[in-house]
Amino acid sequence: MPEARPVPVPIVIFAFNRPDYLERLCRSLKAQQGVVLDGRNIHLMQDGAISPRSGMRFAEDEAIAASIAAFQAEFPQGKVHASPRNLGIALNLHRGESLVFERLGAEVGYFFEEDLELGPHYLAMLEAIRVQAADHPRLGYFAAYGNHRQPADPARPGLIPLEHHWGFGLTRACWQAMQPWLAPFHTIWNETDYQARPHLRLVECYLDKAVASTQSSQDVAKTMAAADLGFARINTDVCYARYIGKQGQSFREASFQRHGFDAMDYAAEWPAEPPRLTAAQLEGFAAAKRAHHADYRAGRFMADLEAMRQRLFNPDRPATRQDILDLWRLLMDRVPEDEGYFERNVGKSTVRHIRTSLLRGREARCKSFFMK
Repeated sequence: MPEARPVPVPIVIFAFNRPDYLERLCRSLKAQQGVVLDGRNIHLMQDGAISPRSGMRFAEDEAIAASIAAFQAEFPQGKVHASPRNLGIALNLHRGESLVFERLGAEVGYFFEEDLELGPHYLAMLEAIRVQAADHPRLGYFAAYGNHRQPADPARPGLIPLEHHWGFGLTRACWQAMQPWLAPFHTIWNETDYQARPHLRLVECYLDKAVASTQSSQDVAKTMAAADLGFARINTDVCYARYIGKQGQSFREASFQRHGFDAMDYAAEWPAEPPRLTAAQLEGFAAAKRAHHADYRAGRFMADLEAMRQRLFNPDRPATRQDILDLWRLLMDRVPEDEGYFERNVGKSTVRHIRTSLLRGREARCKSFFMK
């Protein structure tokens, strides 16, 4: 193991309402070997409980307080950035990334969600990759949680393409390049609660892109952005961490076990030589990823999108006359009496706007007294 060196990179942890997971992450982070942590450069991006958009409560105040306490118990010098409102995972991540690259002006940031438990050499492995990044300007994301489905030699770790953005390093160059590309997605994430995001509207954002997916998560959008822009996303083949998120946004215990995460473990020894990055390998990873998603965009995407449109609807599309009639019949038990209402709204107002205005109106509230 090389001599322990300070980590010069900001470390950002994203948390919500799982203090038990956060405690495991923080303890494993504090126990890292081969590195020296500066607690003042560790940041907790704590999301809030109540949405400012819908008024929905997504967490109990006690869980959020326990989350902050768990972080401060391990990193008393760490900085807590507690949001007074619920942002959702997409905007909370964006808040943390903006902190690193805009306010702190860092060239690289390390980002962790609360549901990853690190092996003793995780940060040392990220550092071994980071110090090579200056020679590889097309490196975007890098992680070291490995592939638990395939055998790998801990004595000779190699590199594979990165899939999920778990416990990752991100370069400033990649993050800055992605922001214009992601702008339509950020607009939608700002308008809606992430848990109830309009899947079809997000997928339709790919219509003017060269790559596409029918998945609507923020993780997938960033994957598409990096692929289209030619940035490589890499992971070690050896696992240096284990995923512990049995309960959360993406997994339940049954799916957690189905994916084999219950048997995932991490390497406990430092290899004789960490992986070496080569320009050819990174270019190959980036080109293969872009080609895969570009081929999908040019091929099956439109057919899959049409299938989605049969079962999902975009609430932010301009309303048709039939949309207005359907909404009034369902919510008001009648149709508008004024033909001018149609003239003012058909093709000019969105379905969401009309639906919201009706539900907030006195007549609809009186008719829906049973919803109290």
